[in-house]
Amino acid sequence: MELSDAIVVRIKQLMKENNMKIYDLSILTGIPRNTLSVFLKRSTKTIRLENLLYICEGFDIELKDFFDDKVFKNVEAKNWLKNPEE
Repeated sequence: MELSDAIVVRIKQLMKENNMKIYDLSILTGIPRNTLSVFLKRSTKTIRLENLLYICEGFDIELKDFFDDKVFKNVEAKNWLKNPEE
């Protein structure tokens, strides 16, 4: 699974556990609803690290706890181009 997909899975998992909708997460984190929606619906594959930290704070967990989940066990960074001269 690609890393960005795993992050979406984890956010949705936490939203379900906390009985939240995108609107609720937006209010809790201060991240605009549209920003969350665009990422969670996969219109973009990037999320700012600061936003991920705000999401963790909204769920009252640390960043390390966010990534301490089986969904991240076999993640990949697809479409990443390594410098061919290395």
